[in-house]
Amino acid sequence: MRVVSNSDQEDAGRYAMKGFAIGTAQWAGVGLFASALAYSFMPWYRRTQTVNKFYIVMCFGLGGGAYKSDRYMVNYERRGRAQTLDEETRKRYEIIYGDATEAQKALEKA
Repeated sequence: MRVVSNSDQEDAGRYAMKGFAIGTAQWAGVGLFASALAYSFMPWYRRTQTVNKFYIVMCFGLGGGAYKSDRYMVNYERRGRAQTLDEETRKRYEIIYGDATEAQKALEKA
């Protein structure tokens, strides 16, 4: 799907940012859980500075946000292509088989 107009660009950007926010929240949760497990079972991780632990959780969050944002953008484009294809197919069917109103008129005459 081509993002042609400014409003299309804004819609696509908003949808991708929604995916980024969701992905960041999901994967930051995973990072916190992994950090808690490492803190519980690995003595060397306990000695690690808090700043580095925060960095690890932040990397999880940013990576998850980037991944989910990309997935949302791909799905947005896929939906747009499917909608465009449906419209073109409908136009072709109307050219080949005629309008639904014409078919209804033909049935009423018969």
